[in-house]
Amino acid sequence: MSFTLVNSTAYVAQFVLKRGDLIVTRLAGIAPGGRVIVPVENQYQVTASTVIDDNTYITAPTSFSGAAAFLAEVLQLASQGTYEFTMVQSPSTAPDQLQFQKTCISPVTFSVSRDGKPLQEVVVQNSFEMVSLNIGDTYNVYAVINGVTTDTLATSNQNATISAVADDSSLESGYFTLVIS
Repeated sequence: MSFTLVNSTAYVAQFVLKRGDLIVTRLAGIAPGGRVIVPVENQYQVTASTVIDDNTYITAPTSFSGAAAFLAEVLQLASQGTYEFTMVQSPSTAPDQLQFQKTCISPVTFSVSRDGKPLQEVVVQNSFEMVSLNIGDTYNVYAVINGVTTDTLATSNQNATISAVADDSSLESGYFTLVIS
């Protein structure tokens, strides 16, 4: 399953596609008349990072493809006189959410990427606070064209073609809209 994003305007269009709250792709720009196919069933990676005693700790990346929960924690390794910052993946308590939590004192930044490209960061400030991203079946897309951000278009059709076009409605000229087919 994949989305086809089409730019039918005279300007470069920068599309952002989200599955619920999770960014699926953020394209640098599609040239006028161009199209890009974006697969939606990809593996994602997440890392966690924090600062403890002026040292930055970053976990190894963990892969996921659907609902999951991530817990960042600091383990004391007394025999080595150091700390180990780890991230544990487990099933999400909700079937349509990514859940992020930490047990350490410092804020933790969870970085979500796909194919090595950073997509989104989630910051958890408080210990045992859960921050969630909805990853339901609704996809949202918007585009930035000639400095103007379109309205967001929502669809559950994972094979949709979404085109950026000039808005010929009663608004003044220079506006753009997204249409689905």
